[in-house]
Amino acid sequence: MRIKWILPILSVVALAACGPKPIDVQCTDSVQKIKTMTEGKNEFAVKCPAGCGQGSIWGTDIYTTDSSICKAALHAGVIKQDGGKVSVELLPGQDSYEGSERNGVTTSSWPSYGSSFKVK
Repeated sequence: MRIKWILPILSVVALAACGPKPIDVQCTDSVQKIKTMTEGKNEFAVKCPAGCGQGSIWGTDIYTTDSSICKAALHAGVIKQDGGKVSVELLPGQDSYEGSERNGVTTSSWPSYGSSFKVK
C-alpha cells in the first residue's frame, strides 16, 4: 500500500532533479540564433553535438551572444570534442571581450557588445 504513494513522489523528485530537456543545437548556433526557443529565460541548457571546433567566437569566460555556444563551451572546458550538455547564462553586454587560446580553441577580441553569455 505504501508503494502507491511513494512512486508518484519519487517521480516528481526525479523530474525536478533532471531539469528541463536541453535544446538540441548545431555546432555554429549562437544565443542570437536560438533566441526564439529561449525567450524570457536568463538561463537554459543546450545539447552540443560532437566535433564543434567550428564557428566564430569572441571573448574569454564571457562571450558575445553572436558567438557559437558549443565552441565557447569547448574553449571554457565545459565539454570535450564528444559534445554534451551545456548550461548557458545570459549576461549584460561588456565594454570589451578579450580573445585567448584554451583547450585547442582560439577566440577573438572584440570591443563593446550589447549582450553576453557564459557557459557552465
